[in-house]
Amino acid sequence: MQDGIYHVTFSSNSNDFGQGIAVFKGDSVNGGDHGYLYTGTKSEQAGQFTSQLTIKQWNNSVQSVFGPAKEFVLELSGSASGGNGFLANGHIAGQPHAKITIRGQYLSAAA
Repeated sequence: MQDGIYHVTFSSNSNDFGQGIAVFKGDSVNGGDHGYLYTGTKSEQAGQFTSQLTIKQWNNSVQSVFGPAKEFVLELSGSASGGNGFLANGHIAGQPHAKITIRGQYLSAAA
């Protein structure tokens, strides 16, 4: 997957959805949306990647796609898709029933 700034859309298995921005640079991932910040790491091998992201609430009036959680960790795996994008699936760490799907579309190189 190409380093850069991505528009991300996500949905949980509870039929909630959202969108934000994620920046991939080397093995780091950072981003956010109108209620949460994302920070974490990514490792890539043979076109596949895994990522572990800490999701922290910064806006108390916004709930996550999983409900009113203030902080949680996502474990993700995915691959490049559609030329300039990616598709990842995962769940909250320790809660495999709390599933999420994330689609990313490349926007620009990161500084």
